[in-house]
Amino acid sequence: MKNLLTILISLLAATIMTATTTPDAKLIANEDVELVAVDMEGHELFESAIYDTSEELIVLKTKSKVQVIQIFNAAGELEFQLPVMSNKVSISKAIFSRGESQFSFVMDSTADVYMTTITVR
Repeated sequence: MKNLLTILISLLAATIMTATTTPDAKLIANEDVELVAVDMEGHELFESAIYDTSEELIVLKTKSKVQVIQIFNAAGELEFQLPVMSNKVSISKAIFSRGESQFSFVMDSTADVYMTTITVR
């Protein structure tokens, strides 16, 4: 019984430490929009991510060149496919409906695709 209790406490402590040391996947969070990387690899793709409130623009800078951005609606249907060929991207909030959508970033140098979720309020 004592060993079982020790194991449970150890597992609980490990879980808490993992949860508190995992970086936040949110790229942008304010009253207008929230942009979240689906996984931490996607989070690490970005050098910067800001929301320009005066222009209502999502401004992103990535570590490597983005070939294409795909934008999906809440039902998972492709709405836009935008050729980018740059590591700097500005997207108007106006192209999104209220609610949740997804971006996929297709990278130029690899076959990797990074997903983010955007919530427009």
